[in-house]
Amino acid sequence: MTEYNSNQTLQLVDKAGLIHPYSSLHSQMDRDVVIWDEAKGLWLTTTDGERYLDAAAGLWCTNIGYGRKELADAAASQMVRTSSIHSFAQFSNEPIVRLTERLLGIAPDNISRVVYGNSGSDANDTQIKLVRRYNNVRGLPQKKKIISRISAYHGSTIASGSLSGIPLVHRTFDLPIDGVLHTHMHDFHRRPANIEDMNSYVRWLADELDALIQREGPDTVAAFIAEPVTGAGGVLVPPDGYFRAIREVLDRYDILMIADEVITAFGRTGAWFASPEFGVGADLISVSKGITSGYFPMSACMISQRVADVLYGETTDDGLFGHGFTASGHSVAAAVALANIDILDREGLLAKANVMGALLLRRVREAVGDHELVGDIRGKGMIIGVEFDADKASRRPFSDPTAVGSLLSKAALEEKLLVRGGHGRVLAAMAPALVATEDEIEEIVRRFILIVDRFAEKLKASGLRG
Repeated sequence: MTEYNSNQTLQLVDKAGLIHPYSSLHSQMDRDVVIWDEAKGLWLTTTDGERYLDAAAGLWCTNIGYGRKELADAAASQMVRTSSIHSFAQFSNEPIVRLTERLLGIAPDNISRVVYGNSGSDANDTQIKLVRRYNNVRGLPQKKKIISRISAYHGSTIASGSLSGIPLVHRTFDLPIDGVLHTHMHDFHRRPANIEDMNSYVRWLADELDALIQREGPDTVAAFIAEPVTGAGGVLVPPDGYFRAIREVLDRYDILMIADEVITAFGRTGAWFASPEFGVGADLISVSKGITSGYFPMSACMISQRVADVLYGETTDDGLFGHGFTASGHSVAAAVALANIDILDREGLLAKANVMGALLLRRVREAVGDHELVGDIRGKGMIIGVEFDADKASRRPFSDPTAVGSLLSKAALEEKLLVRGGHGRVLAAMAPALVATEDEIEEIVRRFILIVDRFAEKLKASGLRG
């Protein structure tokens, strides 16, 4: 066994054997990785003692911040009591029953059932299967296509990766699979040049969706999936009336609405769920990340009464539901989720997300809104995005967003501030833990100002602005 007695040793072992998700394999041996040793609140410390401020809550996960002993205690106590207990067939456990009751108590009123999994990706896989079963039971075997949106991110498995509307997720994996379609994203900053106002844009998006459904045949389209506020696709907040207009189209053709709330649920936008505020009218909701603040793998598909009535109405083989994962309804995951939800509730973190998020959005706009490279600053609750343009006046994007985005990422790491990027665009996304203090918000803004200046210098030297 290797003696892990230095950061250098860890680096060598990492390079020799570990494939990092969403990383460049070709250059893996030529670059060092950042190896974390400790995490507390919004702060991360590396094995060589460097301290970083995490303005992204990991992968949009740690809503209650790092290092909460309450969750560690809940996991340890439940692990001793039940270890790995599944929820297949007639078996259950107290934490998963209590969690189900808690989730249904905070969910939109039409939600009546929950099925559990391990990640946002498998939750969206499960939604596809639920939609298929729903229409098979209704005697509509041709009604199976799912419509997603360009720039959406819904996961990276074969099915959820197909739902994702990001070329990087499809490249070299033969995705998307048949039966998955993509329409336009609500991206007002990148709207067609002939559209000037928000109402016209919403109408155009709804008409484009309607036209796609008509081309495919309404009797073949089963569901539409959308994040209430997009994450990896660009932190895109929907225009007023967008989801109501979309819902009108879906209702016209008997099409289900799936809300992917893997990022937005559990306080990220200042509410337990973002869907109701935007008028999504979801028939199915996917959640993960914030359900345990990333402390333990868990996901859930939340099912409306409308869909549940059909699923439970199937009688062949006594309505056997042939789906699930080894860790579906894991008792330790449920105990962690309950402790996490208790903290969100007890500490008023949903309300705090609105207050601190508004402060972050305002301060970033004040600090860099007039910068020649900053094209748009947008957000909702504790999630904001700063998008950079090659030409601000014309909203012209960079011709090589991957290369330019890499310069931005390097500038952020040099200032030891962790932000998220955006696929296919040059973006700095900030989604700090909901426990962030006012001083920490100000420190994020202070470092971000330096990042923008560094980025501008790197861009000028690179010749990539065009």
